[in-house]
Amino acid sequence: MILDYDPPSQNMNKDEIKKIIPYQEPFLFVDGVEEMGENNISGFYQTSKDDYYFAGHFVDFKIMPGVLVVEALAQLSTILLRKKIGSPAQISEKFGAGEDHKKYHFLAYDVRGVQFYKPIFPGDKIILKAEVLGIYPIPESKTQIAHVKSQALVKDDLKAEARFSVAIIDKKNFEESYRINSAMAN
Repeated sequence: MILDYDPPSQNMNKDEIKKIIPYQEPFLFVDGVEEMGENNISGFYQTSKDDYYFAGHFVDFKIMPGVLVVEALAQLSTILLRKKIGSPAQISEKFGAGEDHKKYHFLAYDVRGVQFYKPIFPGDKIILKAEVLGIYPIPESKTQIAHVKSQALVKDDLKAEARFSVAIIDKKNFEESYRINSAMAN
């Protein structure tokens, strides 16, 4: 079943996306957002025969690495998650949320399942869709876990589906914890 989305629509181009998520070329795999609702988002990534990963991934049968398809779906989902975490008191017209999301890291937590149905080839425009199923607190922690289901399609042809979780972690606490832990290891 292809994921359906609720309106309203909030289009974003690549430059606007770069202001929201901490990625840039060559590791940004979302070129645009076409729709964003309360728990759903859809966007796209346009592949090119010149993309660096095609040069070395199955040199005699060029296909997009599945792990990069999952990365694209995760990047798309973090755009929506950052919107949901933003402070309602600081609404911006374009993004729909304040800057509170910048206080958090959005990190891979787990991949519950991925199915790769068909390959994605150079030149394919990948339609990315994600739905946030819920955001849950971890007891006695400031960390929250978001559960996501997602799909990658080319035209109306389903290429991959993934279910994964994203940890939403307070930047300050995370960086202090790992600074202390890395200093102890040295």
